[in-house]
Amino acid sequence: MKRFKHPKIATAVVGAWCASNIALIAKAIHYGHAAHRDEDEGFPCTAAIEWRRAAEFLQSNPLAAEYCWRQWERIMQLPRRLAGPISDRQIIVSPMKPASTNPPRIQTAACEVSLA
Repeated sequence: MKRFKHPKIATAVVGAWCASNIALIAKAIHYGHAAHRDEDEGFPCTAAIEWRRAAEFLQSNPLAAEYCWRQWERIMQLPRRLAGPISDRQIIVSPMKPASTNPPRIQTAACEVSLA
């Protein structure tokens, strides 16, 4: 077994890692309860946002995250791939071919933008 030079530092690092994981799980549980409460009170969009946040906190536990995403899909009636903002999508810019074979000129607005 390897001995550490500074066992107190190693213990502190492991303790901090455990505490951060517990904090993430606690935060996800908080969002789950808030989502249930908001849905019961008639705020489905707020509940969906809270399910999405809970799923983001539970990324390390795929089963729990899947449950949260299914709740989000049920409320929003949309597929999960539409959960993120549009700005996260990759933008591909492809130049347009010139209409004539004349020498190249300076063209304005000569590119086409498409979302992938």
